[in-house]
Amino acid sequence: MMPTTASVQPLGFPDPSLFVLYADVLRYIQYRLKLLGHGQVKAFCKQYLFPYTTVVNLKNSTLKRKEHLLLQRILAALSFETTASRNPLSIGEEDRYLFLFPGREELGKFKEQLAYIDSLAKAPPH
Repeated sequence: MMPTTASVQPLGFPDPSLFVLYADVLRYIQYRLKLLGHGQVKAFCKQYLFPYTTVVNLKNSTLKRKEHLLLQRILAALSFETTASRNPLSIGEEDRYLFLFPGREELGKFKEQLAYIDSLAKAPPH
């Protein structure tokens, strides 16, 4: 039996309302990457030590596989610390990975920005 000490904390159950689906995070990051000007993606990748080709493929929606850990790292570079994990109850590809936000404030900020991005996609052209 493992002794319980002050340094060992029990692993609590995460708040399910703080999870965001992979597809939402992907949509957010793709938009943010598309905001970068010519040559800025390379500088962004160099600054944060991201694989340039993979990030370009991510930006252009040509990834060959899901890159949940890269998305987590990019979110952190964009000021959103999350925990990426597999969804043990996933049925398909869309909900295979989840991103857990540390609190409601961070999640609210993310959802607000994502709602803005989604509203731009639905707005009629000028």
